[in-house]
Amino acid sequence: MFSPAAIAGDGKTTPIKMQLKWEHQFQFAGYYMAKHKGFYRQYDLDVEFIAATPDSDPIEAVLNGEADFGVGTSDLLLKFHQGHPVKVLGVLFQHSPLALVSLESSGIDTVQDLANRAMMIEPNSAEIYAYLKQSGLSLNSLQTANHSLQIFELISGQVDAMSVYTTTEPFELYAKEIPYRIFTPRMGGIDFYGDNLFTTTQLINLNPKRVEQFTQASFEGWKYAMNHIEESINVILANYPANRSRQALRFEAETMQDLMRTDLIEPGYMTENRWHHIQTIYQELGLLDRQANMQLEDFLYNPDAQLNRLKSSMQWLTLTVIVILTITALTLYLLRRVNQTRKQLAAMVQNSPIPILLLNERLTIIEWNRQAEKVFGWPAHEVLGKDVIDILVANSHQASVREVLKNTLKQQLSQTFSNKNLTKSGQLISCNWSNAPYHVQHKKYVLCMAIDTSEIRELKAITLAKEDTQEECDLQKKQALLSGLVEITQLCLTIWEECTHTSKIQLADQSGLWRVSLDNGTAKTRTLDKYLSLETIPNNPRWKTVIQTANFIIRQCPDHPMTEKLKKLKLRHQHK
Repeated sequence: MFSPAAIAGDGKTTPIKMQLKWEHQFQFAGYYMAKHKGFYRQYDLDVEFIAATPDSDPIEAVLNGEADFGVGTSDLLLKFHQGHPVKVLGVLFQHSPLALVSLESSGIDTVQDLANRAMMIEPNSAEIYAYLKQSGLSLNSLQTANHSLQIFELISGQVDAMSVYTTTEPFELYAKEIPYRIFTPRMGGIDFYGDNLFTTTQLINLNPKRVEQFTQASFEGWKYAMNHIEESINVILANYPANRSRQALRFEAETMQDLMRTDLIEPGYMTENRWHHIQTIYQELGLLDRQANMQLEDFLYNPDAQLNRLKSSMQWLTLTVIVILTITALTLYLLRRVNQTRKQLAAMVQNSPIPILLLNERLTIIEWNRQAEKVFGWPAHEVLGKDVIDILVANSHQASVREVLKNTLKQQLSQTFSNKNLTKSGQLISCNWSNAPYHVQHKKYVLCMAIDTSEIRELKAITLAKEDTQEECDLQKKQALLSGLVEITQLCLTIWEECTHTSKIQLADQSGLWRVSLDNGTAKTRTLDKYLSLETIPNNPRWKTVIQTANFIIRQCPDHPMTEKLKKLKLRHQHK
């Protein structure tokens, strides 16, 4: 069900097929740059990008073996619960750019007005349907057609609304000066991930190294692309033409920065808690069975490997190894100082704060200290005289561990390694081991010391979860502040137009708070316009200007029925 080349591990260049979810554009710049900067090539991967067609489904393309990797929406979670073997490797957009757009001329002023209107909605857009359903629309009342990937059908009036990425299609409407409205699921509190890199569990099981290499190179490509936007645009224009102008690609890149938050979050970052939130929304809206299994370990790719790549995790792991090596060196030194007698060795082993085992040449356990009893659950009398591999080591690791211990005896060199171990209760834990050889009276032994790293990983997970919670809290606060600005500005404009029967041009001119510019003889208020939508509001908005605008409106239109509401909004937000 996947490309045979993708599971090859013979060191030769491996062809990889990647299914994109749209036409070539900056939306996939990170993957293009991973190829053109040699990030894939360093792993001998030759990646081919497959652009989407109007009737293509990226998830089905990967499941059917037409591609090895794909870019999908959060619909992947629905596929997973339907029993399809999909696995998310990482997330690009912390907030989904998927939205609905309609022209102002269509008379669609609210999302409820979309009932019984002709729409084009692309495949795998469950978050759009969730938003419509949450807004009180019956899904049976929707008139939907296959997406053509072209905004011309909206402009020409063939459809009344269509699903778009806020990073792309709005630019064409803006460039043609066509007034439009955007409806995003976030307006209804549905905040999903967007553009999720994924593959199948079969490919991961058959060649985990290839998957890890591809994933790592892809996200390195995204780091490079977002830090070298103009260079990335040049690569796209030269190698992936799709009728996108330089200005359109630049607009797309700048809009993507707000959705990816690369200033705070590394490309690919995702959390299980956020996926649980998405799952809960699907369940609340009836798109997913409420009894669906809430465990997502099989859906999210190798979270332990991602944690271990973090700098803090590496520091903790390094510290662990240093501690093991230090204790090993000290123990060997003391062994020599006490004439290497077994009685003295046993006393030291029993009082050690970490698990210590003593093995003979046959790898039989001859010493088992109190800490080993605590960590592994076996009392000493039940393991003495038994093969350490049979007692402690998980089946998948037995051959490699036996080889390491044999080499320790043969080469008389200390070695460290990590593997999965079994406790008496059957629990699987991860341990870092340090093995030191020594001999007494011409007999060879191996001193084995262990540190259970499962607790370390839990500590790291808790720390990262706290950081993630704080980060999401900060993002939510900023989103609330920006929403407040937009709401105040929109209300100011509404009151002004109804009170004075003039446009925002006169508002900007008479208040003196917003700049009015001329474009081909037509007056524009682009600065003010940016504050009328969450999608366009600047990252560092001018709070003072918005509050001053509200004060101006309150003075000019004191008797308008909505002025009182504006006063309350202003008081609520002006001190934030």
